[in-house]
Parts: sequence; C-alpha cells; structure tokens
Amino acid sequence: MNKLAILALLMTGGLLFAQVTTITSVLCSIVSDIQAIVGILALAMFIIGGVMYAIAHFLPAGGNYRSNVQGWGVMLMMGGIIGLIFVIIAPYIVGLVTGIGGASFTSSCPT
Repeated sequence: MNKLAILALLMTGGLLFAQVTTITSVLCSIVSDIQAIVGILALAMFIIGGVMYAIAHFLPAGGNYRSNVQGWGVMLMMGGIIGLIFVIIAPYIVGLVTGIGGASFTSSCPT
C-alpha cells in the first residue's frame, strides 16, 4: 500500500470518529432534555395518581365510580414508573447505539 492510500485511510477514520463524537454529544443533549421532561411528568403522575387513589376510598361503593377512579389512579402511577424506567435506561441506550460493535453496555453520557 502506498503512503497516499494509508493517509486517506487514516483521514477517513478520523472523520468517522469526529462524526461519532458529534452524534454522541447531540444524542446526550437530547437524553438530558428527555430526562428533565419525563422526570417531572413522572413525579406529577405519581402525585395525581396517589391523590386519585386516595379519593376513591371516600367514594360510595355503589356504581362504578370507585373502581374507575382507583383504576385511573393505579394506571397513572404505573405510567410514572414506566417513565422513570425510561429516564434511567436512556443514557445506556445511547451508549449502545453509539458504541455499535462494542461489547459493553455502558453509558456514554456524562451524568
């Protein structure tokens, strides 16, 4: 292989590395935005779901009102738990996507 081909190969690898680092930084900024928004929404869902579940205990047992409100409260709290799971695993998903070919499942975003 001549020197020009080796130089072109090295430059291409350098550009590829620069693009991966840029993609990683963009994905990490998106993850931090998602973590802030989903974290707040999950907390709100926990609070609203808990209040609805507590209010359901004071409703009359006749009819479907009590069971409906309890169901809505439980589903809101489950939605909050799912949102928190997304907040926790989002940086690891970015690490998995940007480190394709690597064997580790680590976070590439600074916390």
